[in-house]
Amino acid sequence: MLKLPNPVRLRRIVPAIAAIFLMTIILSSCADDKQTPLAADSPEKKEFKMNCVMLSRAQLQAWVDSGWTKPGSAGRINTLLLQFYSADAAGIASNMQLTSYPGTSVTDFKTSGNALLAIDTTCKAKTFSGKIILANNQISFDALKVFNEDGSLKEFDYIRFTPQSFSQISEYITFDARAIKAGVTESDLGGPTRPCPPLCCPPDCD
Repeated sequence: MLKLPNPVRLRRIVPAIAAIFLMTIILSSCADDKQTPLAADSPEKKEFKMNCVMLSRAQLQAWVDSGWTKPGSAGRINTLLLQFYSADAAGIASNMQLTSYPGTSVTDFKTSGNALLAIDTTCKAKTFSGKIILANNQISFDALKVFNEDGSLKEFDYIRFTPQSFSQISEYITFDARAIKAGVTESDLGGPTRPCPPLCCPPDCD
């Protein structure tokens, strides 16, 4: 015959089991709270850093030596096309550079003249947040004014490209291009780049 447990003992055991179950739930909840950030904590701010970069005199001289800057030449280069470039996608928010192509226009450029612009550590990088557009950039060599009338280079060490927000459409990252000689900016050599599209030359030329 089945023997029922003592009612008095049962009344003592049931509350004890309930208490242990409740404590387990509380401790588990506390452990989860340590892993979950408080609602009052602000989320991590996401930013993108664009470095200053430089096109060296030697890279430009290679284009001169190829005959691409010769006056009157049918293939004379007059446009510098710039594209964003990263050597490591994992660090794209901090190691971004530019790569460049010289050409007669943004639709006719010399792939063999491709030149990678190194990071200029003497110039402070610019940090962007919110909405940005990484479009191709372009600038004409007439605007840069770095070539003499015979197609040779003027006196400077390199061209620095300093990142900035485009004045007409702030979401676009563009650059202020300036020739540097002995660490000093040659203010009469250079100018702003423009996003392409929407502002490509041709057809949208000043």
